[in-house]
Amino acid sequence: MPDPLLSVCIITRGPSRLLEECLVSLRRQVDAPSFEVLVCSNGGPDAATAVHRVLPDAVVGVLDHRPLGSARNAVIERARGDWLVFLDDDVTVQPHLLGRLAELAAEHPDATVLGGPNETPGGSTAFQVTQGAVLASIVTSGPVRRRYGRHPAGGADERYFTLCNLAVRRDAMQPFPDDLLGAEENAVLVQMSRRGFRMHYDPTLVAFHERRPTLRTFARQMFKYGRGRGQFMRKDPASARAAYLAPAALLAYALAAPLLVIELGPLALLPMALYAGVVAAAAAVIGWNLHRSLRCGLLAALLIVVTHVWYGAGTVVGVLDRRRRRRRRRTRPARWSDAPADDVTVASADR
Repeated sequence: MPDPLLSVCIITRGPSRLLEECLVSLRRQVDAPSFEVLVCSNGGPDAATAVHRVLPDAVVGVLDHRPLGSARNAVIERARGDWLVFLDDDVTVQPHLLGRLAELAAEHPDATVLGGPNETPGGSTAFQVTQGAVLASIVTSGPVRRRYGRHPAGGADERYFTLCNLAVRRDAMQPFPDDLLGAEENAVLVQMSRRGFRMHYDPTLVAFHERRPTLRTFARQMFKYGRGRGQFMRKDPASARAAYLAPAALLAYALAAPLLVIELGPLALLPMALYAGVVAAAAAVIGWNLHRSLRCGLLAALLIVVTHVWYGAGTVVGVLDRRRRRRRRRTRPARWSDAPADDVTVASADR
């Protein structure tokens, strides 16, 4: 049997409603090239029965709990496609996504990375919709806002992409580092950029990514993102950019503001006033765009500040993390299942 063009690689914690919705969206692909789907349960229950109920031909694996980079590397080793398509298990895609990937791969034969934005799914709560709009704002996310909204197609770098919607040519793929708590795709893409590999961003490659349901889980996500970025910058200082350090600098300034006022007087609060004005303006734009909602505008202001504070705190923690990598334990190899159980019933594609 010839190798497929695309290998869709998904890491999951086990069976869930979101995983099933992800798989159903893959089952609904129209005019897609040859592709395989690999789903690996990392430290969670075996997902084989749930996966094969939707996609009987999927390859399903089980791993002892590993760092995400190591888990993804295990899936890459099993993949056979020319392109590795990374999706998260809480993502759904439009029916044309894989077909569009094949078109772009043919149109840009020199590209080794393809990807596009992740947007908020339809039917999300007002909190989740506002969260998506906040992440897509230049005030919140700076140059990485392209990950969360549609921007013009063209050449790109690691700031454009995230692992919930990313395709990499297999013969150019670098192993993911297994010592980062986040930003592992950025570490790979930075190395690929330094080797001269070309990357292409296209707004038609859209994935719909489930947003965090509560303020607490959103703050935890931002802290994780910041910590992973901080760890990566500590490991590779040349990867640091002003935009990644700005939230940490803002947090440091806010903590030092009382002392600065004592030393310099009220003038020391001028940067804080300017920041508040910028946040208010950005939040007002978001609220206006979201059905002219004052509530969404106020929520947007809160989420912008939460993003900056918790991402900044995570960055500091990641940069200061002096723990050496733990000695690798002997881990069992992934256990793969290519065929469904006898009692599996395929889900309807119209579900």
